Amino acid sequence: MDVRDLAPALLAVGQLFDAANRTLNGPDAPKMTVNVVATAPGSFEISVDIIQSLYEQTKLLLNGDAITAALNLKELIFTSVAAVTGTTATGISLIRLLKWYKGKKPDRVERLSEDTIRLTFDGVSTDVPLRLLRLYQDLSVRKAVEGVITDPLLKDGIDQFKVIEAKKVVEEVDRHEAAYFVAPEPEGKVVLDDIRKAAFSIISLAFKEDNKWRLHDGNAQISATIEDKDFLYKVDHAQISFTKGDILVCEVKVTQTQTSGGLKADHAVIKVLEHIKTPQQMDLLIEDPRPK
Repeated sequence: MDVRDLAPALLAVGQLFDAANRTLNGPDAPKMTVNVVATAPGSFEISVDIIQSLYEQTKLLLNGDAITAALNLKELIFTSVAAVTGTTATGISLIRLLKWYKGKKPDRVERLSEDTIRLTFDGVSTDVPLRLLRLYQDLSVRKAVEGVITDPLLKDGIDQFKVIEAKKVVEEVDRHEAAYFVAPEPEGKVVLDDIRKAAFSIISLAFKEDNKWRLHDGNAQISATIEDKDFLYKVDHAQISFTKGDILVCEVKVTQTQTSGGLKADHAVIKVLEHIKTPQQMDLLIEDPRPK
């Protein structure tokens, strides 16, 4: 493995444990140090140490669950914890869950007890610990997993990702499975959904279905889908022609969504109310010389 390919993967391992630790134990969780040791060309071994200050140790004496969760992070992520698939008891990890179900969102999530969740994918149910579900749905954890598994497997010369425990392969991912570990895009939250009347000049038209028109409202340019079927029919059948400077008066739906990258706005023309053609001659006021 080229060192230029290895370094980002090693960094992602540390980010994965940090993200998992925060997800399960909160922002004040004991700090973790991930030590990575090269064991063979193209391979590396991970050892995880939990480093706590005296203050942190004192706090955690009152919370044994937090200590247990921190100590079990490696098992949760890479090796296995107890689970049930269908009627079969099995071991499962975050990596195995992502591999089995190709990183998809479960069709159904049921709470069986305080600590056990039933996930259903394509009619197959798997009972897993709640803490495993929390890792599965956390975007920072999923992004770090992508850096550990998917990114290296997309590099030339890297064909497999393996987890080895006690000299036994407990999990492996082949290159064709790399896409299962790509982090999902965060679902945006709609903060505004409004329909308004506005006038636009036409910058460019799109005649392919679902393509957006570029319009200008006098202050800013927008890209908008045209959802007025009657208007599109007239355009497609040459019943409407356009010249530079034409104005469309429209009902426009503006949807603003909060995403991880900031605020996103989508525009859709619901109805074209009026098509104002560019004047072909000047409007002049002609005075009548005759006395009134």
